[in-house]
Amino acid sequence: MVAETGLYDVLGVQPDATDAQIKKAYRKLALQHHPDKQSAAADGAPADSSRFQQIQHAWETLSDPDKRAEYDEYGEQGAAGGRGPGGGMDADAFFNDVFADMFGGGMGGHPHSHGAAGGPRPRQRRKTQTPPSQVDLSVSLEELFCGAHKTLLVERTRTCASCSGSGAKPNREAKPCVKCSGQGQTYAMRQMGPYVQRVPVKCTACQGRGLKVRDQDLCKKCKGSRTSRDKKRVEFELERGMHPGETIVVKGEGDESPDSSAPGDLHIVVRPLPHPTFTLVPPAPNRPTRPADLETTLSLTLSESILGFSRLILVHLDGRGLRTRQPGPGERGWRVLKTGDEVVIPGEGMWRKGERGDLVVKIEVEMPSQEWAMGLAERGGVETLRGLLPPRRPDLAAQAVDEGKETDEVELEEKVDKAEEDDTSWYHGTGRPYDEDDDGDYHRQGPSCEQQ
Repeated sequence: MVAETGLYDVLGVQPDATDAQIKKAYRKLALQHHPDKQSAAADGAPADSSRFQQIQHAWETLSDPDKRAEYDEYGEQGAAGGRGPGGGMDADAFFNDVFADMFGGGMGGHPHSHGAAGGPRPRQRRKTQTPPSQVDLSVSLEELFCGAHKTLLVERTRTCASCSGSGAKPNREAKPCVKCSGQGQTYAMRQMGPYVQRVPVKCTACQGRGLKVRDQDLCKKCKGSRTSRDKKRVEFELERGMHPGETIVVKGEGDESPDSSAPGDLHIVVRPLPHPTFTLVPPAPNRPTRPADLETTLSLTLSESILGFSRLILVHLDGRGLRTRQPGPGERGWRVLKTGDEVVIPGEGMWRKGERGDLVVKIEVEMPSQEWAMGLAERGGVETLRGLLPPRRPDLAAQAVDEGKETDEVELEEKVDKAEEDDTSWYHGTGRPYDEDDDGDYHRQGPSCEQQ
C-alpha cells in the first residue's frame, strides 16, 4: 500500500507502474499541456501553466527511485523533506530530450528557464576556431619550377577593435533578444510528409546569437556587426613543384569571428598560369606524391627528321639551355622522327621534394615551303631530288574499281571554311545556283526547263 496516490493520478498511472510506464505517461502529458501549446486567455492574459507544473512536479518525484520510495511510504510531506535531487531526471532536461527526439535537435535551453535575476538566460555556445578562409594564387610556371617567396594582399574579417566584438558602444551591452527570449532560435511549423511539425529555426532578430544591441547603443565603427574588414600583406614560401590545386596553409591569417576562440587559417590554393612553351602534366591519381612531368613541342625540318641534327632545342624554365644530338643514318641510335612521335628527356620535369619528373617532347615535322620547292625547280633540281626521295606510290590495283564503273579525273583544291564565307556568296562563283550577268541581273546557272 502507498500513503498517497495523488502524483500517480496526475500522470494517470497506477501506483505499481514501472519506470517506463511513468516516463511514457509524462512524455504524453508534457507535450499536451506545455504552455507553448496552450491558447492565451480572451483578455490577453498568459496561458494557464498550472497543469503543466503539476505534471512536472509529479515527474520529478516519481522518476527518482529514492523520492518515489519516500512518497509511497510517507506521502507528499515525506518526499518534500527527503534528501533532495537524486538520480531522477530534471523535468526541463527531460522535456528538452523529448523535443530533441521529435524535432531532430535540442531546444537550446528550455524556453521558460531563467537566470539568477529572473530574466531569460541566453544559450551558451562552445567557442571554436573560425573556419579557414580560401584564396586562389595564380603563379607562373617559372615560379612553380624554381620556387619563390611570395607576398599576397589579403582582405579578411576581424573582430571590431572598437567594441571588442560586442557590437555596442562603450559602457553599453547587448541584452537578451526579446523575440527568442535569449535562446537564439524560434519555432516554425513545417510540412514534413503528411505531418506538420514544430521545428526550431534561427532567430532572425539576433541571427541566432541570443543577444541583441539596441539601435541607439550600436557601435559607431561596425554598426553592430561586431566585425570589420582589414587588409594585410601575408608572406609565405611557394614550394617548387607543387601540384595544381594544392594548398599552402598560413596559420591564423584567415577570417575571425567574435564568437570564435581564435582566428581561422588562410588556405592559399595554387593555380598555375598557362605557359607558351611548356605544359604541366600532374601525376596519375594513384601516384599523387610523384613529381609532375612537363610537356613541350619540338619542331624539326624534314632534313632533321631523316638525317639527324645537333643543336640547342629549347630554353628551360630556369633559363638553362638544352642541347641535344640526334644521330644520322648508319649511326647508333638513329631513327626517323615523325610528326606525333614522343621522346622523353629524363629528369627535366618539375622538382618535388628532391625528385624530378621528366620532360616529354612531342615531335612536329615541318614540311618544306612552296618557295623552297619553286627555287629548287628554277635551279633544275627537281629530278635530282626525286631520285633521292622514296619513289611515288603506284596506282591502286585495277580490281579496286567496281566492275563496269568508270574512272573520273578530279582536281585537288584547297579547302575553304564555309563558316567564313560571305553571307551573299550563294550567288557567286562556279557551282553556285545563281550568277550575275553584265547588266547586273542574276540568272540561274546550269540546265533549265521552259514552258513549250
